[in-house]
Amino acid sequence: MTTLSRNPPGFTASDTRPALEFEIFVRAGFSQIELSTILAVLQTANDLGSTLRFAWRITSDLPGLVTGESDLLVRAEPTIGLDALSDYLFVIGGADCNGSIWLPRARAMQKQGRPVFLLSEAAAEFIRVTPSLKESATAHWRDLPALQEAGFSAEFSNQLVAKSGGTIHTCAGRLHTAEIVIRLLSEVLDPQDSAELASVLMVQDVRGFQQDQPMGASTNANFLENRLQKAIAAMEDAVEAPRQTADIAAQVGISVRQLERLFMLSLKTTPARYYRRIRLKRARRLINDTKLPLLEIALACGFSTSASLAKAFRLEFGLTPRDVRRQSG
Repeated sequence: MTTLSRNPPGFTASDTRPALEFEIFVRAGFSQIELSTILAVLQTANDLGSTLRFAWRITSDLPGLVTGESDLLVRAEPTIGLDALSDYLFVIGGADCNGSIWLPRARAMQKQGRPVFLLSEAAAEFIRVTPSLKESATAHWRDLPALQEAGFSAEFSNQLVAKSGGTIHTCAGRLHTAEIVIRLLSEVLDPQDSAELASVLMVQDVRGFQQDQPMGASTNANFLENRLQKAIAAMEDAVEAPRQTADIAAQVGISVRQLERLFMLSLKTTPARYYRRIRLKRARRLINDTKLPLLEIALACGFSTSASLAKAFRLEFGLTPRDVRRQSG
């Protein structure tokens, strides 16, 4: 456990409980969901008065006020070389996750056997900057297709969290971040304290690290009826080689007419248009996140030529694939 030279947030000098410290590394454009959920879980655990206290410090290579998503501001301390390591390191995802900045710190933590959690875009960046990575690795499900198409050597996983070498964990992130922290605290808290922590935070199901991510709209039963889920899942599973509407209807167990009526009533579009949008959204992420030639992207998303992709892309987004690639730099 870390010996603190200062009082963690929410504590006084008279508080002598043992402390575990979390370092939370951010850069400009950081995910406010991931940062706020970590802080909320730690602060709630402290408020419940367990035998341990949990401290945190927010750090950055550009200390001072750091601007995240939606112009959220957070005050960050400087990272000082590879010293002053905490018990846990979280690297928050976001628009600018330059791995060359935080990777040496993650490696230093790894050498000392201290857990590191790379969230969403930070996990994807770790895979990009570690081309020789052979271990299991994950990232947010929206980033996985681009990483796989780019040919990185990692053993890609759909899990929420994957152990990617020693104590380094790659994670889907976003709201699952709260469950990661609850799981970590449950390793040091009494079972009744862990249960109360989850209950106070209104987290009914704290999923294990090895559970699969809910990938795509078809995995959410809250908003889509069962037949729609099955149809969309069939589309999401066959982006590279699109299936006929009749095949999808047969798999769901209804007629083409029934499937079309279901889509129009629930989603205000036809199955064919919805399917095309799935493929075009995949193409847009590949254009933004990889340097793959446009023809390869077209083929990976079920278009026979780059010209057919460009035509459909422009109708959907009002831009050509080349426009989007120029904007993404």
